Parts: sequence; C-alpha cells; structure tokens
Amino acid sequence: MAMGAAKLMTDADRRAHRLAQVRRLRRILPIAAIALLLICLLQVVVGGISRSAPEAGEAEAARMLSPRFSGRAPDGRRFAITGESGIRNEADLNQIQIAAPVLTLQDGERTQRMTALAGVYDEAAHTLRLTGEVKIDTGARTQLSAQEAVIDTRTGAISGQKGLRVQAGPRQVEAESFSTDEDGDRIILKGGVRGRLEAPQ
Repeated sequence: MAMGAAKLMTDADRRAHRLAQVRRLRRILPIAAIALLLICLLQVVVGGISRSAPEAGEAEAARMLSPRFSGRAPDGRRFAITGESGIRNEADLNQIQIAAPVLTLQDGERTQRMTALAGVYDEAAHTLRLTGEVKIDTGARTQLSAQEAVIDTRTGAISGQKGLRVQAGPRQVEAESFSTDEDGDRIILKGGVRGRLEAPQ
C-alpha cells in the first residue's frame, strides 16, 4: 500500500511539473513572439535608413556648382560650356540643366560666344538648348538675339524657332525661325522676315 501511494504521489508530481512547464511556456511564448516582432521592425527601419542615406547623397551629388563641360570635335573645333549651377536629370543622366549658361566655340582664331538665362546640355547628342534672352556673337561682326537656340557643339551649327533678331552693323533683321552654317557666316531666316537698313551717319 505504501508503495502504491508513493507511486501515485510521484505521478501526481510529474503531472504538476508538466502543468507548471506548460504554464511557463504559455507566458514565455507570447513574450518571445513580441520580441521577434520588435527585432523584425527594427531591422526594417535600420534598412530603410541605410538605403535612403545613399539616395540623399546621390541627389546632392546631382547638383553642380559652377559646372564646366568641354571637348573637341573631329575637325579640331573646341567648345566649353560653363554656368552658375547645374542639375543632372535623374531620369536621363545625359541631360544637365544649367543656369546662366555660357557656350564658347573656338575654331582656330575665331571665337563664337553664346549666353542665355537657362540651358539644357545633352552629353550624348552633343547639343545645347539655350532659352531666355539668348545672345549669340558669331565672331564675324554679327550679333544674334533670340528666345531659343539649339547649338551642335561638334559642328557649331545653330538653329532656333523663337523670334530672332540679327544685328550686323547698321542692318537689323528679324525672323520667326533661323539656322546658321557651321561657320556662322550664313544665316537662313524663315517666317515673318523683316529688316531695316540704317544709313551711315
């Protein structure tokens, strides 16, 4: 009888021990689940910060102070583009917006100089689009002013579709669109061409 009672107590102790373990697991498991969830959230936040930091650096690097681009055409013609500031287009890295651009084309001893309020330089196409108060000195005693002009930096050819005024000595000519040859000596005017010739004093 004593042995049977002892066995029953041992079984009861075992059941009590198992029940105690179950109760402890019921308390520990929710805490562990919450801890794992917090760790996952922390990893997501840290990962997001680490990814956003390079993006901010790239956006900052896309802005340029006093940008300068230069090159030489196959025929030896040299060009240089400068400006007050520049921003590279993130969607198309070949496109750079330039504030107050200045383009200089050097062909031997002859220099052409062009300025504007704004411009977009396409590195792939080798073109510069000038907009707003465009001033062009062809280096051949001829000054052009327009609201828009597109210059091929490889050839020096210039074209535009918005209001051109040509000043060559006492002669003034206006047109809606224009284009020039590579040397700037020949200007083709189209649309609403009108001119004025002032007699020398």
